[in-house]
Amino acid sequence: MTRLYGLDLDLYIRKSRKDIEEEKKAEGQGQTYDTLERHRKRLLEVAKRENHNILEIHEEVVSGEFITERPKIQKLLRRVEASEIDAVLVIDLDRLGRGDMLDQGLLDRAFRYSGTKIITPNEIYDPEDESWELVFGVKSLVARQELKSITKRLQNGRRDSVKEGKSISRKPPYGYLRDEKLKLYPDPETSWIVKKIFEMMSGTYGRRTVAEELNKLSISPPTGVTWEPTTIAEMIQNEVYLGSIIWGKFKSVKRNGKYIRKKQPKESWLIKSNAHEPIVSEELFKAANMAYKQRWKPHTIKGKKLSNPLAGILKCEICGKAMANYPRKDRPNDQIRCSNIACKGIQRGASLNIIEEKVLQSLAEIVESFELPLKEHNKEIDSDTPLKRKALEKKEKEIEEIIGQKNNLHDLLERGVYTVDVFIERQKILTDRIKELNESIKLLSNEIELEAQIEKTQNEFVPKIKTVLESYHLTDDIEMKNMLLKSVITKATFLRKNDWKKRDQFIIQLYPHI
Repeated sequence: MTRLYGLDLDLYIRKSRKDIEEEKKAEGQGQTYDTLERHRKRLLEVAKRENHNILEIHEEVVSGEFITERPKIQKLLRRVEASEIDAVLVIDLDRLGRGDMLDQGLLDRAFRYSGTKIITPNEIYDPEDESWELVFGVKSLVARQELKSITKRLQNGRRDSVKEGKSISRKPPYGYLRDEKLKLYPDPETSWIVKKIFEMMSGTYGRRTVAEELNKLSISPPTGVTWEPTTIAEMIQNEVYLGSIIWGKFKSVKRNGKYIRKKQPKESWLIKSNAHEPIVSEELFKAANMAYKQRWKPHTIKGKKLSNPLAGILKCEICGKAMANYPRKDRPNDQIRCSNIACKGIQRGASLNIIEEKVLQSLAEIVESFELPLKEHNKEIDSDTPLKRKALEKKEKEIEEIIGQKNNLHDLLERGVYTVDVFIERQKILTDRIKELNESIKLLSNEIELEAQIEKTQNEFVPKIKTVLESYHLTDDIEMKNMLLKSVITKATFLRKNDWKKRDQFIIQLYPHI
């Protein structure tokens, strides 16, 4: 298992019967043999090398066979059960206990239920690992462990292949070919199609339109007879086209006798960047995915044109469902009402033209709200971020200095300048300071990122809204108006209570793409 770094842990040191015999033998020969000192020194070297924070050192002077005979292990287990530490550092696993099955059960439950790891100079024992039960001698699970070991070997082989940048899927992704070393390279006959798909999706095309265009050109799809919208969506979200190989993105889970694919959290993926030649740039990949997430094509009857520029945008504030357009022959303007029958009598509708005007007015107010502070406080905004960056650099430098001081503590302990108690006390002070600095760094980083986002909004998003407003008034095409609004608005909510009688008495809340 990969070595771990920067954990909060306790040291546990205990003499075995063999160690006591060795000490007596050395004493008889006029030599010095201190087991606890030797083990402490070796464990401190591990802690220093792996930058662990030592919270307590438990030195068991007595050599009892059972846990009930050893007070230090009892104290350690109480800390483990309370999840006060990430791991226990010990010279060998059997130092924790070689008692009967009752002792083994106590150790097993304490570490397994709290998720606390056991670290030795050569091994790491993780309660969440499949080998944990075998380590603690559960003989009935040997067969199951063997199956897990075989699976793990296969998985490790696959992971090693991914780390080497090899493609281990049943067939290469569309747009690529695979050589004898399992390396991907662009297929001259299909790679241009992949790039074209990304370019179309980053523009004004939706996944359905892209599929239709490819079918018109009689281009063969990766599977099946025709291109499907789902195929387009899967392709533009596949990082393989950036030159990366990803393993562990999905996991097969058995439910009700059937295996289903379940997406795993991103932090558990194994990602090998620059594994092969990319087909698209990172900018194009992000642009296509951003456009895909922001785009939603409202349902319309085939052959019938869109009549509502707010389709897919305007939602009911009460129930969250879409506000529908209801044309009225006896009125000059269409009516917008909630499509949920449960809102009848609670949520009133309003004229489409009044709501549309309010949405456009709200967009204009967003532009004004960003432009005015920018003009009035431009100098202050420009000077704030550099100061925070300098403060960030200063705190990062201080952390480096404190880590150096922590390493010096180990040297002073080894030379006998510090006692164990003084070492623990001073290390705790330094560790707490590092945690405090990390919190400050996190806060500063968030503030810098927020200011960068505000600046980006002022420089990119606000001009985009202005362009949308200008273009909106220059076209009579409802679908184009709908597309323009969706390029800057995620959604808008509508609220008009039943007792609000005035025609323009309602509340519109916009959620822009900021």
